[in-house]
Amino acid sequence: MTGPHATADLLKVAQTTLREAVLPHVAAAARYEAAMVANALAIAARELELGPKAREAERELLARFYGTPDAALAELRALCRADIRSGKPDPTREPELRRLLHEVVHARLAISNPAYSRATQSR
Repeated sequence: MTGPHATADLLKVAQTTLREAVLPHVAAAARYEAAMVANALAIAARELELGPKAREAERELLARFYGTPDAALAELRALCRADIRSGKPDPTREPELRRLLHEVVHARLAISNPAYSRATQSR
């Protein structure tokens, strides 16, 4: 197996096996921990599949907002955090910033908690 998609597939198989074949036979006292492991495997698989695209989309959104097309994501995140903390963003651009952050949060939720993301996306 090579590449993130093959690794994601392997994690999905492990997660499915754990949930369907192992978890039903786990003692009640350890079911919560076993379910947490299964959830972690699912999150890791989604991160491998969706993470790079989500981070690049976030970088593009922030770069467009700040007018810095070549900036790295870490730099843009730091700039955004600093602006929000200081109250520096232009108040006329607040709706745009809110939409941008909403998109970023939902992209992250699609990885970490897709059921919640789907439930709140329609709001």
